[in-house]
Amino acid sequence: MYEQLIDTGLAHLGLALDSVQRVQLDRYIAELERFNPTYKLVGSSGEELVIRHIFDSLAAVKTIEAITRGQKRVRLADLGSGAGLPGIPLAIALPHSSVALVERMQRRVGFLRSAIVASALTERVRILDVDLSQVRERFDVVTFRALRPLVEILDRVAPLVDEGAMICAYKGQREQVLAELAAVEEGCKSRWESELVAIEVPMLASERTLCLLRKI
Repeated sequence: MYEQLIDTGLAHLGLALDSVQRVQLDRYIAELERFNPTYKLVGSSGEELVIRHIFDSLAAVKTIEAITRGQKRVRLADLGSGAGLPGIPLAIALPHSSVALVERMQRRVGFLRSAIVASALTERVRILDVDLSQVRERFDVVTFRALRPLVEILDRVAPLVDEGAMICAYKGQREQVLAELAAVEEGCKSRWESELVAIEVPMLASERTLCLLRKI
């Protein structure tokens, strides 16, 4: 349905998905549109859904590829995954990744199960339907999008990342992220090195920033 829009967005992002990945992405979008009116998963529809949620999620792919270069298998966790964003688009675009979607709300878990099956991702994507504090695994990359301010979550996320692992937090305006990082310095027991990467989402005018955090 959105073939031309997706072609344009992927070209802008420098991503070349093969035919299998395109089918997976199309099926995920279709599943999201099918369930969204009932479950209120995201606050947009149609082309706006593709731009604000799919393209936004995929905007971090090149950065994640760069920080995991040389790893044969990347263990990625998407916290507060909700509608599977950014975890499912990232799983599609990063075929050498195994992805854990951390989501405790059962209504959303039900959608995620359906979306994983529809997108033929059952071999690489699984759901951890527990509270963040109950996750006992470690990951190479941890993502989250539209989650709480950094100061409220980083101490809880710290046990999930190995030395050298990276947190990739999807954020908005750079100035707001800098304010969040200042609060982390004051309010978190864990200590982090940070790097801000400006990400350009195709056809989206809003400022978007990827906050990379490495535990020290």
